[in-house]
Formats: sequence, structure tokens, C-alpha cells
Amino acid sequence: MFLINGIEWKIEFVHGTNNNLTRSDGSISLAVTDWNDKTIYVSNKPKGAYLRKIIAHELCHCFCFSYGVSMPIEQEEFMADWISKYGTDLIYLLDYLMAGIQRGAAV
Repeated sequence: MFLINGIEWKIEFVHGTNNNLTRSDGSISLAVTDWNDKTIYVSNKPKGAYLRKIIAHELCHCFCFSYGVSMPIEQEEFMADWISKYGTDLIYLLDYLMAGIQRGAAV
């Protein structure tokens, strides 16, 4: 269980044929974020870096739901993909820059 903006969410790993992995358009996905259940359903097949990318993508949806961010689904998917690909680099760079700023170093 984890909190985003005071809302409890959970991650549930399910078999790849589980109905919870069916998207609104009827296609099957490796992961689906369900606002009603406050659950990220993830296939139990992906591992390692690929699983990390999938969960980062789904967390983006959780943040949108939890903060009431509404946008066309295509735009939300683009943002979630961007976060899953580059979000870690962004945060690491931010931490590095902030450490330098706090030390008074020129960045």
C-alpha cells in the first residue's frame, strides 16, 4: 500500500490473462491502473528494468487520478511513457543539482 495525495493505492500482481488487465478499449495490457479499485494491476510476467518502466508508467496515472489532473488519454499516455523512460534521470539530476545548490557550488 502507498499514498498519493492522501489516497491509498496498492499494486497487485496478476496472471497475464486476468480480466483486470483488460483496458477500456478491450485490449489486454501488461498493467492497468484502476481508479475505482485504487489498484495498479500488473502482469506477473515482466521483470527487472522492464517492470520498473511499467510501474513508473502506471504511477503517472495514479498521480493524475489522485490530483484530479484531467487530459486527453493520448496526452496522458504520452506523459506516462515519457516519465517511465526519463523520469529517473530527471530525479537523479535534480538531486545532484540541489546538493550542489545547498553546498553553494556553482551549477
